[in-house]
Amino acid sequence: MTDSNPSPAQAGRATLPTLIALPLALILVAIFIALLFPWESVARRIIHEIEHASGGQVSMGALSPALSARGPVLVARDVVVLHRAVKRVRIDRLEIASRWSQSWLSGDPTMRIWADTELALIDGVLRLGDTPGFEGRVDQVEIEALPLRLESSGASLAGTLSAIVDVTLDPRGILTGRAEFESESLSILSDLLPVAIPFTRAAGTIEILDSGATHIESLTFEGELIEGEIDGEIAMAHRSQSPPIDLSARIRIIPPFLRDLAPDAGLRISDSGEVAIRVRGTLDSPRIEPLPSGGEPAPRSERKGRSSR
Repeated sequence: MTDSNPSPAQAGRATLPTLIALPLALILVAIFIALLFPWESVARRIIHEIEHASGGQVSMGALSPALSARGPVLVARDVVVLHRAVKRVRIDRLEIASRWSQSWLSGDPTMRIWADTELALIDGVLRLGDTPGFEGRVDQVEIEALPLRLESSGASLAGTLSAIVDVTLDPRGILTGRAEFESESLSILSDLLPVAIPFTRAAGTIEILDSGATHIESLTFEGELIEGEIDGEIAMAHRSQSPPIDLSARIRIIPPFLRDLAPDAGLRISDSGEVAIRVRGTLDSPRIEPLPSGGEPAPRSERKGRSSR
């Protein structure tokens, strides 16, 4: 009976082509990806989706694959976004990685993005489709460049902040969502104040409502002049108008010379400089009144009821 098992020499000759073919195939695939893959079509598709999601215009330089510290990505350089809210934003480097999930089958694809922009550093998940959105982190945000619509209020904010955000843009073009933010360089400037008020730390959570109003769930701040916390609502208003406000604040005034000004404003202040106030009216013409004893704000439903009248 003949032995059907191949000899070691025959086995070696049989596996040799396989050992050569595997890396050769990988090299051919890499050449195809680098040279022949239609990256221009992919770039046009990405631009279309970003324009649809943002309502702006996007131009993009070369798009090519790369291997980064975050794994395989597509890298776009010299990206420019034109939008009525921020005018013109340049993105020096944009890295994109597809997140394969059932969302692509439903027509709402998601992609992971990392962007180094003039406004901030961005790291998160971009949801495309009919209801686009973004969930992730933004760092080194230039507050002065944000579209806060404070031009008619005689007030402005400066400094930088970092935030964790989850926002959605519905088909009507209304932005909703939440943001948890923190800043170590926030300062407030106002025509009603003789000097800018700087803060060494500010942190809080805000929610953007369907009405366009900004609900401040909590905002704590610390500085050399004042410290305390604020909650309440800033209503939506046209850019030419100062937005209505309904805020409650518990503040401690630190310098004695500022404490001496409180009685002139009709406010009762404790020996330690603490005062509880409600601020209503508009940002450019606020009405300040003391809160009831104990400094607790009225229930949220009561505040909303008054603001809707």
